[in-house]
Amino acid sequence: MPDVVLKWAVMTVWGVSSLVTSLRFVHMLQLSSYQPPGYLRWLRLHGGEAYQRMIWVLPTLFIWMWWGPWAPYVIVAFYLLTGFVARPPKKSKKPLKYTSRVWRLLITLSLLLMAVGWGLSNLWTVEPRFLVVGLGAGYLLAPFFVLLANGINIPIQKSVERRYINDAKRRLANQPDLIVLGVTGSYGKTSTKHFLQRLLSEKYNTLMTPGSFNTPMGVVRTIREHLLPTHELFVCEMGARHVGDIKELCDIVRPQYGLLTSIGPQHLETFGSLENIISTKFELIDSLPPDGTAFLNMSNPFIRQRGATAAVRFGISEQADEQLNYRAFDIQAGPDGLTFGVEMPGGEMRRFSTALIGRHNVENITAAIAVSHHLGVPLPRLISAVRALEPVPHRLRLLPRTAGLSIIDDAFNANPEGAGVALETLAGFDGLKILITPGFVELGERQDVCHEMLGKQAADVCDFVALVGEQQTAAIVRGLDAAGFPPEKRVVCETLQEAMAAARALPGDGQEKYVLLENDLPDNY
Repeated sequence: MPDVVLKWAVMTVWGVSSLVTSLRFVHMLQLSSYQPPGYLRWLRLHGGEAYQRMIWVLPTLFIWMWWGPWAPYVIVAFYLLTGFVARPPKKSKKPLKYTSRVWRLLITLSLLLMAVGWGLSNLWTVEPRFLVVGLGAGYLLAPFFVLLANGINIPIQKSVERRYINDAKRRLANQPDLIVLGVTGSYGKTSTKHFLQRLLSEKYNTLMTPGSFNTPMGVVRTIREHLLPTHELFVCEMGARHVGDIKELCDIVRPQYGLLTSIGPQHLETFGSLENIISTKFELIDSLPPDGTAFLNMSNPFIRQRGATAAVRFGISEQADEQLNYRAFDIQAGPDGLTFGVEMPGGEMRRFSTALIGRHNVENITAAIAVSHHLGVPLPRLISAVRALEPVPHRLRLLPRTAGLSIIDDAFNANPEGAGVALETLAGFDGLKILITPGFVELGERQDVCHEMLGKQAADVCDFVALVGEQQTAAIVRGLDAAGFPPEKRVVCETLQEAMAAARALPGDGQEKYVLLENDLPDNY
């Protein structure tokens, strides 16, 4: 084989192998919302797993020492092999989505790798072994090439986003009579959004943001793909991880109504402080027009402390409370559902019932009742709509019994307050009580404290605890130990599948086994 052909064969196979290997890192960047801090956190904590796959490149650094007529062929074959060894795992909870942004990123990454390869190609004429060493080093820098390609694409991405945002704003402007309701909170906003959609549909043709489409591009996509001229009301869920995120969403949709469900230590890792969380959530209320209406959950201490005099206020209180326009009281909670009373403006009282479980759902449903009643949905229709509410997937949902287990699915984005409510709900079931959890994430310095508290709460309720991830759940173990929970009644597993197998293997002694699935971490955790 001619010398020049050998050189370009080595470089081409290296480039393809590096690009295939980089898919793993592109996936983690996507799961980190393309934000460098989250990606670098994953690389710091879990990048070793990826490098274990990439470490196969090291033999190339030894092959060059015995460079001979056979070495280039071995190296070409070797880079082909490592491209398959280091490729992304086949099984992912949330696989890499090949969006237009990802394709742009891969094109930029390919050009970047070509530039690196071109720059290194001159080493071949000096000494072929130097090129092999350079390519090996370049292969191990793949995670950082991905980050660099993402940074290069930022101006392009901003331009694309502006075009889509302006189109969404134009569509909203073409429907001046559309009622826009913004919904935000540290937790409870997705469930409340679903309840609002069901109750408001009793009077309005309602559109809501689907799934977790609560980012600017998710909201814009909802408007551009799903908003119709016949829609009368738009329920827009608003998520946030940084100060200013809610204001950015409000600048797009310009809500006339704003609902704040809760405030708590969620996403502390990115917000930095509880004060930043409070100010960010209130960006929705501060963005409302002078004739707009805020709906505030006064059962939340942080909301109650700041409040708003012109707001419609709701919450739970067994005693009369002049601060509440909608007061939930006399809550009866059990495995079969919830019943509770609601005092309306003017002192009128009505009784509501639902098959949903978990006392926290009373707050969420009362929020939906307050908004819907204020917007003119008749009370009789609200009562029947609440009775017909269905559980939101992965949010304290009791699933049909399978393989000897009755599962309470609370696997979506757990938080300390919600986990306490979920354990309280589990305590109400008559049978063997099992907790399976990997704990919480993004709580910053409070994470270990919250995990220890979770361990103590679980010790008061559970007969068996299966933890997922040794490092992640170490503080939960300390909480269990502090509460005197027997070591033989807990197990630490590597995967959810192992934890489920441990639950199935437990002797039931004729009792029903109730398994609470509390949180399910994404692949980048």
